[in-house]
Amino acid sequence: MLPKLGRWQEEHLEKLTIALVSRGGPEANDAKAQEHGLQNVLLQEDWEVSEAYRVVGTPSAVLVTPEGKVASPVFGGEKDVEALLSHAVGERAQLPVAQPQAQGKPCPNCGKVHPKGHAQQEMPAGAKVGEPAPEVALPDLEGQSVELEDFRGEETLVLFWNPGCGFCQQMLPDLKAWEEDPPGGAPKLLVVSAGTEEANREQGLTSTMVLD
Repeated sequence: MLPKLGRWQEEHLEKLTIALVSRGGPEANDAKAQEHGLQNVLLQEDWEVSEAYRVVGTPSAVLVTPEGKVASPVFGGEKDVEALLSHAVGERAQLPVAQPQAQGKPCPNCGKVHPKGHAQQEMPAGAKVGEPAPEVALPDLEGQSVELEDFRGEETLVLFWNPGCGFCQQMLPDLKAWEEDPPGGAPKLLVVSAGTEEANREQGLTSTMVLD
């Protein structure tokens, strides 16, 4: 997409600033920037900017208003990025922009969508099997405190969720179907979610949900 990005930066300069957030060393990025005439190339040290914007794959894009407000969900994949650009520079562009349908498959190790041939990263070590389960004490959507202790005596699946994550949205219909007709012997479901109360209510899940 680099040739397109260089062209977009020039064509839409008066309507939109396109900034690229990349990884890697300055020399490699500078070479690519000069090759394609790119401006506003910013380097993150690891994934700190991606994590702040909840970006789970590349290429991805998000709109930010002149006032510094997030104006769209993260759009992932080349086609969705192009669609977001078309909206942003269109004559009737309105903000905020609705959530797109996520594309691409995450790396099974780190959860990010990598270019072909990327060396997959190892997941951080979690709690060891057999250890006491880490405690949970968080408010549910009604503001009432829910603890993992409340589920003692029942096998429980603790699902970590984010309503702004494209991969979560991809599996949402399957999760709802599972709630409506759980298989025999299925565990209780406790959803630990990021985001606002409103955004999580819109998910339409019936299982116990707490806000982290």
